[in-house]
Amino acid sequence: MATPLNPAVEARVDRLHAHGVVDMHFDMLMDLYDKRERAGVLEADYLPELEQGGVGILGAAIYIEDKYLPEQALRVALGQVARLYAEAEGSARFAICRSHAEIVAARAAGRVAVLITMEGVEPLGTDLNLLRVFYELGLRSVGLTHARRNMAADGGVFAPSGSSRHGLSDFGRAVVAECQRLGILIDLAHLNPAGVDELLATTSGPLIISHTTPRKFYDIERNSSDEHIRAVGRRGGVVGANAVLVSPRADDSTLDTYADEIEYLVELAGIDGVGLGFDFFEFIYRRWSEAERAELDGRLTRAYFLPDLSNHGHARNLTRKLIERGFADEQIAQILYGNWMRVFEQVLER
Repeated sequence: MATPLNPAVEARVDRLHAHGVVDMHFDMLMDLYDKRERAGVLEADYLPELEQGGVGILGAAIYIEDKYLPEQALRVALGQVARLYAEAEGSARFAICRSHAEIVAARAAGRVAVLITMEGVEPLGTDLNLLRVFYELGLRSVGLTHARRNMAADGGVFAPSGSSRHGLSDFGRAVVAECQRLGILIDLAHLNPAGVDELLATTSGPLIISHTTPRKFYDIERNSSDEHIRAVGRRGGVVGANAVLVSPRADDSTLDTYADEIEYLVELAGIDGVGLGFDFFEFIYRRWSEAERAELDGRLTRAYFLPDLSNHGHARNLTRKLIERGFADEQIAQILYGNWMRVFEQVLER
């Protein structure tokens, strides 16, 4: 029998979600591209869970699967953005946003605000001019890598050690400089430790980690060291808590462990430095064949999905848990949306 909900707690959750929770990493664009023969995917496949969870702002990532590399990277990336535009223009409930002001306006109109991000700069090849093209299309956050090497940098490996000890390439440094000039957020997620060290030493202003887990919980170089988390917090940036790589063990992959992770991030980065980057992708993983799942598990790692936090419809469960843990409403509001909104205003309004 389900535990009865506490009306006082539910009223607090309602107030905290009224602004719209920010999830700064969601692999939605690759799914839209795969479903490009359909119309109305945003409203049919996504809106119900977003509304159920009170999620109102999404970082929607351009991500290119290995099967499209290298020749089709640019074509598929543009195809993903094109499908987002077609879907958003066909819906009164979604808005592609390019600035803090546009996000605020979209939320005031009751629309889900979508911020285009990039997870790995493979679509650029080595042509810096293409970054400006994507910027004009709405790109506002760039992570240089996923788990692989590209022309800009190396990804952190899904193991306790073994990542490249090299920092960025000259092209990677040029991409970062152009991002800072244009007002594009620089995302350290997935970057190898040497690359993170270089960016912390050579850039100015807030940096973000859109979705990560402290290595204390899952000791792989894809995740973030205590030192890097503290440094992002000191810079006024935000670290998004990843709800997928919470633990390498199925038994520990729970909502309580995720709450532990958030508490630890707050300890390291400060309450001003923590947000959410759920990285929900079970809906994609479940569509794959057994062979495709086994290939991913063997190449990267086995991802354990949290039973009560595996999609946006479950977001209220997290807020209830943070209330249970004793977080004040002001602190929860910062984690759910306030910290991300502050960084959007600082960087995107240049």
